[in-house]
Amino acid sequence: MRPLLTTLIVALLSACSDNARLLDASVDLPLPLDDAPLEEPAADAPDAVALDAIAVDVADVPSLDVESPARPFGATVDDGGVTFRVWAPGAMSAQVSGDFGDHELLSEDGGVFAARVAGARAGQGYRFVLRRGDQTLSRVDPRARATSDGGAVVLDPGTYRWRTARFTPPARREAVIYELHVGSFAPQPGSRHGTFADVTARLDALADLGVNVIELMPVNEFGGAAWGYNPKLWLAANAAYGPPDELRRLVDEAHARGIAVLLDVVYNHYDGWARAPMRCFDGDCPDGGPGVYFFSDGRYRNTPWGPRPDFTRSEVASLLLDGVATWLDEYRVDGFRWDSVSNIRAIDGMGEVPGGRDLLLRANALSRRLRPGALLIAEDLKGWGGITQSPPAGLGFDSQWDGFVYDVSNALAVSSDDARSLAAVRAAMLGRYNNDPFQRVIGTENHDTVGNGGARLPQRIDGADPGSFAARKRSMLGAALSLTVPGVPMLFMGQEHLERGTFASAPAPLDWSREAGFSRVRAFYRELIRARRNLDGATPGLLGANVSVIHFHEANKVIAVRRWDRGGDDVVVIANLRNRAYARYDVGLPAGGTWNVRIDSDDPRWSEDFRGRAAGTVTALAQPYDGLGFTRPIALGPWSVVVLSRR
Repeated sequence: MRPLLTTLIVALLSACSDNARLLDASVDLPLPLDDAPLEEPAADAPDAVALDAIAVDVADVPSLDVESPARPFGATVDDGGVTFRVWAPGAMSAQVSGDFGDHELLSEDGGVFAARVAGARAGQGYRFVLRRGDQTLSRVDPRARATSDGGAVVLDPGTYRWRTARFTPPARREAVIYELHVGSFAPQPGSRHGTFADVTARLDALADLGVNVIELMPVNEFGGAAWGYNPKLWLAANAAYGPPDELRRLVDEAHARGIAVLLDVVYNHYDGWARAPMRCFDGDCPDGGPGVYFFSDGRYRNTPWGPRPDFTRSEVASLLLDGVATWLDEYRVDGFRWDSVSNIRAIDGMGEVPGGRDLLLRANALSRRLRPGALLIAEDLKGWGGITQSPPAGLGFDSQWDGFVYDVSNALAVSSDDARSLAAVRAAMLGRYNNDPFQRVIGTENHDTVGNGGARLPQRIDGADPGSFAARKRSMLGAALSLTVPGVPMLFMGQEHLERGTFASAPAPLDWSREAGFSRVRAFYRELIRARRNLDGATPGLLGANVSVIHFHEANKVIAVRRWDRGGDDVVVIANLRNRAYARYDVGLPAGGTWNVRIDSDDPRWSEDFRGRAAGTVTALAQPYDGLGFTRPIALGPWSVVVLSRR
């Protein structure tokens, strides 16, 4: 039973530019594996300022009638039994069949069937049996919270005993995200794929690296351990990854180490397989359509990856909102990354999908009620600032994936220094939405750029040897830019040890032997993250929203930017994007006195064949340069970054 959740949903539902680069929509392909318990893939299946929160007033959230949570759907456990309830408006009658026997469901208003089964209990399997004319349909509960052997399992979410108290996720300006795929992150030798427990076992290593947010690629039921962007059940944890309590334990143990957990959720489309559990659910699917849970209007029915949920139907919207609430309330996750928002609010960013905007507003408001400080991220990739504006003008997300990852990684992958566009890198470094740089998530690798025909950045730089001097130098340069310019930085799993290759449809496990082979590179990432989070108190300027370019030389491929928060806490980042070492390179500085060399990516600590200097101090000269009152000649290694701070 979930009285807190019910109260909050009732309260919510009754109340109720930009320097970014415009990109084509990037929606993750559904990529099934052959061990999927709920599917057999069809032959045509597609392989500074107050910036820490977006204010949402419930009065700005449009109203949307939904089924009252006072009669909860799915399987609800009480002291002496379980109440089963299902929405199947096309069915004439229904029963629930399970380990407790067969029980007829009573008809309620609105195409709903329900009954309480005395003696039923958590852990028992069940299915709904729907009758329509001469059809008898055996169906998985759309609101199943656990599955086994292709059917639903009654789950009591209140039995897990949490070890940690309620957790507050980091503010955006302090967050460093680590995106990972449970199935390929750290599977045990001989296993076909990884599990929640395998991720939990490596949390200490992630904490040591310094990341304070992990973003899990989809973990709801999708069948197998592929990418996960072929959703089948929105409220159930993927059984292939382990039982629900193992996901709770993963969140629990992450919180104990100061790490927030975000889930990647896919509400823009449903699985493309014609026999997926919710398709033609109650037998009413005219003209071969996907059925009652999806748009019947041909203008909105389909996406390239599967049918689009009908956001205008209150029963469908309440199901999706219940999914949001389930993960926040029953699993205590700290927020979401919403896949392809451009296909919820619109069709690939064009026009408007009925009900999509209302769903997003409602889900974001609900998330903030259930989890104060929740981090809500959108993948939209249309350069629209309304994604991260407060309602009613915008959708109220905290941040959104940004074109930085494409602009910077593409620039670094170019083999010719002369062909490298420093102007494109500068534009990426200065990007922001609504004058807030932390409304964008930045990095040089994510699952889309590494997969979908792409490759790891070191692999793109040197396909023959992803561990070569050039591959190490330029990929580390990209990491330094991601972690020193304003934005919410994100790493993709294995990036810290120069993982090579691509992210295939059935991803290969990470090669953790590279962690030892490139331990110095990992140490460099660790040092960068410490500086980005100001863990040593020496780089507070990196937490600020303020940035200005103080030096730009396209021919030399050298750029320097000043970062600061409140003044007097300046950090200067100097980047050399050319394979040329400078014994002295003059750069203007905003203040005189002593400056500390915090990081030099050419430092021999990071590799024996690097030739830079270790951390130390330099003194600014009272000589005007770059329009500033002081200057300092700096030694720059090839393809390197130097970070200076006043503290």
